Amino acid sequence: MALQWFVVSTKGRREEFAQDQLLRREVETFLPRILEPVRFRLKPVIAPLFPGYLFVHIEIDEQYFDVVWTPGVRRFIGFGALPCPVDDAVIGFLHARVGEEGIVRMKPVFRQGDMVRVTHGPFAGLIGIIENPSCGRDRVRVLMELLRRQTRVDVPQHLLERVSA
Repeated sequence: MALQWFVVSTKGRREEFAQDQLLRREVETFLPRILEPVRFRLKPVIAPLFPGYLFVHIEIDEQYFDVVWTPGVRRFIGFGALPCPVDDAVIGFLHARVGEEGIVRMKPVFRQGDMVRVTHGPFAGLIGIIENPSCGRDRVRVLMELLRRQTRVDVPQHLLERVSA
């Protein structure tokens, strides 16, 4: 049999622990993570894209028990008692969006010309127009009117919401 990707359920908030334990057993893993905005904080938190789950790349007949008996792992995800493999295209899609720091980067939420409102921070409540939807590090360049002048401001994407014109 060939190597296939499977999903395992992990114990609550123990994805990284389970991943470390599996790596000690020489099991290839994949834990896609995202920057998760946190309310009332300006700095986002790195969190699993799929909380409570982890991908493993194994030969099921040979490594099933290595995985299922690993501390932090609950069980395989599947139909009934049979683990269900994940299509390689799904894993490829996620891998293609993982940046150098291991965080999944999705396509920009905003487009040039979108009208947005700042939800938190020193510019909270101000409305502007997207000038550059991806100016780096999850920031968006917004053109705002400040002190009766058009001003370019780089704002974290998670602090913006789209408003209708």
